[in-house]
Amino acid sequence: MSSLNKIPKKNKNLAWRIINNEAVVMPLENQAKEEEKLNIFNETATRIWELIDGNNSVAGIIKKITNEYDIGFKETEFHVKSFLDSLFKKGLIDF
Repeated sequence: MSSLNKIPKKNKNLAWRIINNEAVVMPLENQAKEEEKLNIFNETATRIWELIDGNNSVAGIIKKITNEYDIGFKETEFHVKSFLDSLFKKGLIDF
């Protein structure tokens, strides 16, 4: 599980763009499995992706999402941590 004080960073071997408020993320490495080659994030996940800038901690991202989307802290914490863990397992981010 993502520790609140850790700072997530995007993998440098990615190509990504935001199209119609959705992030499209693709690993550049040939080793990526077919099902992992293209990742499309919804609006909230895209906002989290934007906040992964090498400066924001997990706690900082949770706080910003909580304030921007007017969602309870515990619910936001669960969803942000789950999303970050998913990104980490896919090799899209590191801490």
